[in-house]
Amino acid sequence: MGASTSALSADRKQQIVALTQDLVRARGMAGHEQPAAQVAIKAMRALGYADVHVDGLGNVVGTLLPLVDTDSMSPTTGGILFDSHLDTVEAAGQWTKDPFGGEVSDGKVWGRGTSDMKGALAASICAAAFAHQDGLLKRPVHVSASVNEEQIEGLAFADVLEAYQPDLVVICESTQLKLNIGGRGRAELFITTEGIPAHASTPQLGVNALKQMAKLVLALENWKPPHDSELGYGILEPTEIISHPFPSISVLPDACRIRCDRRLLVGETAEEILAPINALIQQMAQADPTFKAKAEIDTETITTYTGQTRTGFKIQPAWKFSPDDEWVRRACMALGNPTIGYYAFCTNAARSAGILNIPTLGFGPGSETTAHIADEYVELEQLWGAADGYYQLCGM
Repeated sequence: MGASTSALSADRKQQIVALTQDLVRARGMAGHEQPAAQVAIKAMRALGYADVHVDGLGNVVGTLLPLVDTDSMSPTTGGILFDSHLDTVEAAGQWTKDPFGGEVSDGKVWGRGTSDMKGALAASICAAAFAHQDGLLKRPVHVSASVNEEQIEGLAFADVLEAYQPDLVVICESTQLKLNIGGRGRAELFITTEGIPAHASTPQLGVNALKQMAKLVLALENWKPPHDSELGYGILEPTEIISHPFPSISVLPDACRIRCDRRLLVGETAEEILAPINALIQQMAQADPTFKAKAEIDTETITTYTGQTRTGFKIQPAWKFSPDDEWVRRACMALGNPTIGYYAFCTNAARSAGILNIPTLGFGPGSETTAHIADEYVELEQLWGAADGYYQLCGM
């Protein structure tokens, strides 16, 4: 990134680090983000946000308005919205650092969520406030700390978008300070095979659903995924398998189910995702009359920390904007002509860009590869670089 970091004094840098540490120490997986939400609320109020609102799902949104004559009416919708999600995955694996300690060492802040994405949240909360203090804002700026993203991307964030109607969304997920202008979507599929139960000592009297599933999984290896020159391949990967009954003692399973993670490209629909799988199932059934299977897209009901529930299909579309798009060009100028990039994973942009077609950019500290790992970290230079970038974007 070519933008200067002169906007960040030593004191401002320390404020960003301290807020990152506070957010990490607050912990909070999906549905349990309230402690981290309280940290964000307190920080926004201390930094002079004009309004700090918590909606019914628990999303926290702080608003800053341009410095104008007090008799003038400034709109509180529209403008630029910076989004980071509050929730994290669990701190699994072998850690050498305290996952909730927020330790600063070796030029990094360590802990669960530092990269994904409490560091970005701290940077955006502080940077927007600094830009407001310095009179840089030309339009309303909103900073959202959204909930339950790790369960279904964009489902809870949809309420923020509806309430604030932003002209531009900046997703603060990790980009290594590249400007991302697209990202793959994601779907979760369930594929189930049917069998006929029998005693394991006489398998010829039944149909083993687990064996049928093994045949199907191997056959799916021959599927040729679609490809996009910027987003890469539309991946289909089995991630979970379970048979029924479970545990099974000397009984052929009468059902077997796998969960598949499917990474989507722009324009792919539910029908297009399921079509090649269903075609393969039909082909296998014609070759073996005992073969029975079905594929479907999963649904999930989330429960937020406020107790509200929301149900959604686990299919989030891909998105992509042109480098010639007006907001992309303006952002490139503000950031000093950064490298253009694309998200390999799915983000809340699936809702803002993929469904609502709101101009959306991705810009954040750290690397995609440090998300969800043991000894997660964000580099201080990345954290400060992101904050300076957000500061510059606030002036567009």
